[in-house]
Amino acid sequence: MKCLFFGGSSEIAQKLAINLHEVDCVSRKKKKIYKKFFKIKDYQNNSLKKIFSSINSKYDNIVIFNGHYESSILTNYLEKEFNKSFDINFKIPMQIAINSIDNQILNKNGSIFFISSIAAESSKIGNAYYSLSKNCLNLAAKIIGKEQKKRGIRVNVISLGLIKNKMGISTLLNKKDSKNYLNDKKYIKQILSILKDKKLNLKKILIK
Repeated sequence: MKCLFFGGSSEIAQKLAINLHEVDCVSRKKKKIYKKFFKIKDYQNNSLKKIFSSINSKYDNIVIFNGHYESSILTNYLEKEFNKSFDINFKIPMQIAINSIDNQILNKNGSIFFISSIAAESSKIGNAYYSLSKNCLNLAAKIIGKEQKKRGIRVNVISLGLIKNKMGISTLLNKKDSKNYLNDKKYIKQILSILKDKKLNLKKILIK
């Protein structure tokens, strides 16, 4: 199983990569654990096109980890922060997926996996921009999956619960929720099993 990770410098991506044999990475920060590293200046579409033009391998899975969180209240609308959340959590993952399809870097029956969050289904106060942008991501993934089904491209979403990392601690609005942190070994094992399942398509898998 050969994988390409976008946003591969994230903690989750690195923990997964350690348990996989063939993983390449696109990231702004180089990490030695990956077999091949593609350095990207930013995730704007022009930069993505340059990266894709340099990729000459085909992959079984493309996993998109790009994500951003900051506390937000919708009725205290701040356009700059709103746009940043939607750029990183929605627009950039969509552009990665579309470029992956256009450049035909997936093997037959390959899958695009979007790493999302259970916050996409939540209306918890303080998570407004994050929840909205992840919800849009989940819906867009379903649309792309249906559009590409005839081409044999699978599209799935992995929605994670609360993880004890920098982003997870930031989203912790209530100290009582700290009891709900996912067990590291357990969720990594679950994701690895999901990545290996070649029958999954148009699924939103919750890990909580």
